[in-house]
Amino acid sequence: MKRNIQEYFTEEKIKNCLPDFEPRVEQVKMAEKVFQSFSKSENLIVEAGTGVGKSLAYIIPAAIFSMESETTVVISTETKSLQTQILEKDIPIAKKILQKEFRAEIALGSNNYVCKRKLSNTIDSGNFGIEMTDHLKEFYEWEKNTQTGIKSEYTRFASNEFWSKVTRESDNCLGKKCPNFSSSYYFLEKEKWRNSNILVVNHHLLASHIAGEYKILPEFSYLIIDEAHNFPEILSKTFGAKLTFEDIQKSLDFIYVVGKKGGIITKFQKEKSIEGLKEQIKGTNKLLVSYFNKLYLEVPISFTTQRIKEKLKLDEGDLECALGEIVEELSREIADSANESDGVDSKEKVLELQMVSDRLNSSIDILKKVRMKKEADLVVWLEANGDRFATLCVEPLQSSSIFQENVVGKMESIIFTSATLKSGKKDFSYYKNKLGDIPVKEEILNSPFDYTKNSILYLARNLRDPSSESDDFQEDVIKLIPYLLELTQGDTFVLFTSNKSMNSVYDALSKNSTYPIFSQGELGPNRAKEGYLKTEKSVLFGVSTFWQGIDIKGDKLKSVIIVKLPFQPPNDPVLEAKTDELKKLRLNPFMELQLPLAIQTMKQGFGRLIRSKTDTGVVSILDPRIRTKSYGSLILDSLPPAKIVNSFGELKFAYSKLPQYK
Repeated sequence: MKRNIQEYFTEEKIKNCLPDFEPRVEQVKMAEKVFQSFSKSENLIVEAGTGVGKSLAYIIPAAIFSMESETTVVISTETKSLQTQILEKDIPIAKKILQKEFRAEIALGSNNYVCKRKLSNTIDSGNFGIEMTDHLKEFYEWEKNTQTGIKSEYTRFASNEFWSKVTRESDNCLGKKCPNFSSSYYFLEKEKWRNSNILVVNHHLLASHIAGEYKILPEFSYLIIDEAHNFPEILSKTFGAKLTFEDIQKSLDFIYVVGKKGGIITKFQKEKSIEGLKEQIKGTNKLLVSYFNKLYLEVPISFTTQRIKEKLKLDEGDLECALGEIVEELSREIADSANESDGVDSKEKVLELQMVSDRLNSSIDILKKVRMKKEADLVVWLEANGDRFATLCVEPLQSSSIFQENVVGKMESIIFTSATLKSGKKDFSYYKNKLGDIPVKEEILNSPFDYTKNSILYLARNLRDPSSESDDFQEDVIKLIPYLLELTQGDTFVLFTSNKSMNSVYDALSKNSTYPIFSQGELGPNRAKEGYLKTEKSVLFGVSTFWQGIDIKGDKLKSVIIVKLPFQPPNDPVLEAKTDELKKLRLNPFMELQLPLAIQTMKQGFGRLIRSKTDTGVVSILDPRIRTKSYGSLILDSLPPAKIVNSFGELKFAYSKLPQYK
């Protein structure tokens, strides 16, 4: 399939849609590479620096390819902000450029949609919290008029508990057997997905689709993964699992709550089965408490997480056996119920029995994996959650094996793109290792922005080392930040690597700061961002959420302060397991794992500052290790070529000389 993609990126073509458009060689090159990869069924990794215009560079060739080959192209992103940009800005522009009305849809996880059956059952039974009593009428009005039934479109009050009772659950859905199937919000949306040229999803939904044997989204074989730097980790987590004491208790209580009436057991036909199952659940509740007590004794948590390296004694499988016997009893009831009437009540009963049976089977599977410890490629750990008992966690060690077994061979072509995929100047090896041995072409497209002219990189001096003098470093940070805020008169992001550090600095500075500080720790990410954007000369304190995916152009963001180099905590269980494997191979875990990831994150953090050709400002790195450690030069070499200054006096002078654009 041959096409002159360049013709769609001429100034004449795009000027009508984007008055400020300037032709970019990098954008045209990326568009050509994307179309070529689709046409030849090849995979492509492309790092496109900020300002390349990568969204249009893949949307236009994807739309052309989709229309000509009559196939769906899926675009996956990590952040909602990019999804919004694609759907509300880039897709309409692409349609004007192509002068064609191709179909573009967004796919959301099923729990984003109201389930009419669950809503009706909840209202009819009165099974909703008292907090909803005064709000049901307005919810009804919305539900009566909505075209999509999407949770985020409802702007009035509804409690989280209410939403959980009225939104779709994948394992509690009658599907085509439901009397509401023809008017189901979710299934009507799925029909739109099937007929789309471009289907926009997020990474978590895409990963769930892959982990769920490709049953969630419509069939597709051409995929663009934007913000691809974190996708392998998201995929690994999706193939992992977490289990709490409360998860199992909730499943048991769904069947029968000891000493109370109710539960699905009341729908059973045989009295003998009911009494037998009640006794089984009583015994299993005791085993459940005993299991988690033994787990706590065998694996005491010294930090927030504790990796389980050895095979545990625990209860030698007693809890698994007890849960398995309950599942067998449920299976017998499901078989008996299949011969009952074909009414909705009977179908709902079978569905609920199957749902709780599947959930118990999932719990058994995790318990067995933890007890047996047979899978060498599985990381197992405990995670403190603030409850009585810790959370059991399992996750595959390597994302590469998941790609090999579950992705390679299923796709004709995958485009991996981001502004931060390299771990060095021209090195994709760190990212490619996460994908495994898949054939892939590479392309590096540098940003067209003039960083040397428009940005300053300040490497602060005389701060103490956070790795050896943590408290002293924190004091130094608290003293320096007000000077940096005064320099730009606010309009600053301060990026931290931990909530503890962020909260400590916020407590020390917020009351007496000349400039209002909005902290993610105090307000949460959404309210902190909203307050920052609405308030003049403001400051935002944030952790991981604000290192990436935030696009603020113009003078509202003139300074980004990176407090500490973003190294992953060494006690992270998956990192620890990967470190052990690298040591066995006589490789350096720091150079192979921690440094490449820190470089990617630093590039993301720096990337918040310059979002257009007229943006100017300063990035300050307060961590002295950027100068004192040998790896510091590797990090600096990977960052955009800003003017480097080393003293506050130099910084003030350089800042005063930055260009003033109208």
